[in-house]
Amino acid sequence: MSQSAMEPADLQMWRWLAFACLSWICLGQVAAAGPHYMVTIPAVLEAGAESRFCLSLLRPNETLQMTVTLMSEEENITLFQQTSDEGFRNCILFKVPEVQMRSVRKLEVIVRGQEFVMKEVRKVMIKSYKPESFIQTDKPIYLPGQTGSLFYLIESLLKVELKSIHCNH
Repeated sequence: MSQSAMEPADLQMWRWLAFACLSWICLGQVAAAGPHYMVTIPAVLEAGAESRFCLSLLRPNETLQMTVTLMSEEENITLFQQTSDEGFRNCILFKVPEVQMRSVRKLEVIVRGQEFVMKEVRKVMIKSYKPESFIQTDKPIYLPGQTGSLFYLIESLLKVELKSIHCNH
């Protein structure tokens, strides 16, 4: 997937992260004692593509280890693991596992320290997208030597491309 195709999703994820952080501030949650964390990831991921998730750890009061794991019956993939006694924000690019059609996986987030343990599990769907093509000519049948126009439409997940070719076949 091209970098320009990923920009809108990245921008949307950053906006969501900013909205969530501002909401915490407005509600007074950040001022409360104890650490807070947040992980944002798209609910639907494209199989075999690169995707991004963002996470933050706020106000840790001890050294904490944060682990993010994508789990299935076949395998568990650790996407992120970091130990820190300071707050951080990070966005991680990862390759989504291949699936045939679609698969529901669990995303597990564990934040663990001496005095604090928090575990959250959420579901994400991985879908396989197949490009589709539609080819159309300006008439149904050509006689030998006739010229005509050929239009084809290639549809992918984020982009639709329409091309016109004038041919003599």
